Amino acid sequence: MVWLKRMSRTRAFALALPLVCGVASVSAQLYKWTDENGKVHYSDTVPPSATDRARKEMRPDGTVKKQVERSLTPEERRIAAAKAAEDEKERTAREERERKDRALLSTYTSLVDFDRVRDRALTIADGELTALKKQEASTSLAREALQKQADTHKKGPPPKLKNDLEASDKDLGAVRRLLERKTKDREALAANYTTERARLADLIAADTAAKAAARGDAPKR
Repeated sequence: MVWLKRMSRTRAFALALPLVCGVASVSAQLYKWTDENGKVHYSDTVPPSATDRARKEMRPDGTVKKQVERSLTPEERRIAAAKAAEDEKERTAREERERKDRALLSTYTSLVDFDRVRDRALTIADGELTALKKQEASTSLAREALQKQADTHKKGPPPKLKNDLEASDKDLGAVRRLLERKTKDREALAANYTTERARLADLIAADTAAKAAARGDAPKR
């Protein structure tokens, strides 16, 4: 009985072996690729010469399991990277513009409201410029007075007067640099308000039109 059982198991294994081999053969991977001369090849492995080429991984029934595109050349990779960077830059700029648009619409209820805020900010900037101009004028007059005193000394001003002149020069230079910077800041502020007002007007018009369309209102003629 033991001998018969062993024979049965051996026979079963022998019968199953071809089936296993058949399954392994059927499931083997097949690749389809084209060489530099345009000739189509089929193989169970990808040769080194074809690793950078486009290829298809085929199923046993001949259908495509996976398609691999060819590798990009260094120049193509450079162009792709530059395009990706430019696309990312445009996306970031678009998101920033959308964020500013939302901020404009949520901050100002109307153009009148915007003008009120703008005028107040420009008035403050103008007040700073006026104060700096007065400070420049008074510092300049004080400097001129010191210079007149120095001119009365034919052998040159005494040490204290000389130090006062140098300090006055420094003060006058500092005031003039600050006045120049504040003047540029005021110009930039006015230009920014002009740009933002035009954008707000467009956003309000678009928002009004969208709401009218949602209500089904007919456009005014």
